Amino acid sequence: MTDAGDVLLALVLAAAWNMAIISAIRRKMPGGEGVFLARVYTATLLCRYALALFLNAYSDDSAFAATFWGDSGTYDSGGHILALSWHGELLVNPYMTRSVSGYGFFYLVAALYYLFGRNQLLVQLLNGTIGALTALLIYGIASSLFDRRAGRKAAVFMAFFPQMVFWSAGMYKDPAVMFCIALCMYLVIKLRDRFRLSLVALYIASALALMTLRFYIFYFVVFASLGTFGFSQRKGILKGFLPQAALVVAFLAAFSFAAEKETVERHTAYFDLKQLQVVRSDQAAWGKSAFATEGDVSTMGGAVSALPVGLIYLLFAPFPWAISGLRQALTVPETLVWYALMPAFVRGFFYTIRHRFREALPIMVFAATLTCAYALFQGNVGTAYRQRTQVSMFFFVLMGVGLVQKEDSRERSRVVVPQPALPR
Repeated sequence: MTDAGDVLLALVLAAAWNMAIISAIRRKMPGGEGVFLARVYTATLLCRYALALFLNAYSDDSAFAATFWGDSGTYDSGGHILALSWHGELLVNPYMTRSVSGYGFFYLVAALYYLFGRNQLLVQLLNGTIGALTALLIYGIASSLFDRRAGRKAAVFMAFFPQMVFWSAGMYKDPAVMFCIALCMYLVIKLRDRFRLSLVALYIASALALMTLRFYIFYFVVFASLGTFGFSQRKGILKGFLPQAALVVAFLAAFSFAAEKETVERHTAYFDLKQLQVVRSDQAAWGKSAFATEGDVSTMGGAVSALPVGLIYLLFAPFPWAISGLRQALTVPETLVWYALMPAFVRGFFYTIRHRFREALPIMVFAATLTCAYALFQGNVGTAYRQRTQVSMFFFVLMGVGLVQKEDSRERSRVVVPQPALPR
């Protein structure tokens, strides 16, 4: 639990940076859209900040922390140790220097602790802000690919879905992971319209940041964005080849500079099917909500046979009729809404395939490949539910499109075509 002085400091700093962000929103998006986005951003913050204060207040309670604080304690202690080492008081935590993935968030926490002291709430409020900014990025993606109505709906889903609120209220790296994914995809869409070096630099920076947070998602993002960039060009494949080549060369140069050969080798080892089976088995063994424990994805045949069950659990668990424990019970209302939005998702998916396939190809490839990967190596309901957030935000885009198409269909059905009068 953060003491009163640090709470005040965290609130003052958060108020300062959020006032600047809201001012920028209103300045860059004048008119009704700016008002809407400013309101959504503010409401998004209030939800996340209220939950952050609640979680922080009870984080010292061991039973509460075991249920709702989770990894937050790990990042708090790790960031504190690293900050102390920067002050010359301790040696560097070897976990953060040898870890394959996740060390980036330790450095973020350590930087805040180094500057402002050990202040858990400050990290939580920063996470809330990152979550709110991600909702704006999802609005930008949906608006660019479709229209502002779809963007509004997708932003609202991203802002208020309980799983998005929860992971943005604690000391988790999930908000930063989702922000980097959304930013990379948004930048690829913008680069399709106009190739600018500043956007290329921002794309590379966000992709490399993602590598320090969750390395395997970094490779999925790079594959989906760079691999499809030329195909998604409005000017066509041949005319889009030069920008794609420039983007790939710039990215490879930055990647070779930032990533050591040993690190890349350790990363690629995790994409072996046998390693996926090890991860899946570990999750099933340590998790309390294991599923499909008999599955074996160490071979291609086993992976193909395990994929359907994995997809069902990843996309639809925890099932309301099989709830066990308080945490799963709290997800029931959200799960029912998620189920209710599936028809809109299907409608939006087929509309995108027919009308926006080339433009939406990067996010479609990313969502499809990462969904299949998670379906293969997730071994329990808890982790599947958590990791689903990284593809849910693109599901929200398609759900928003599907709802808009349904509204348009209703409007068309209400139009009465006047019939010519019969001659007398």
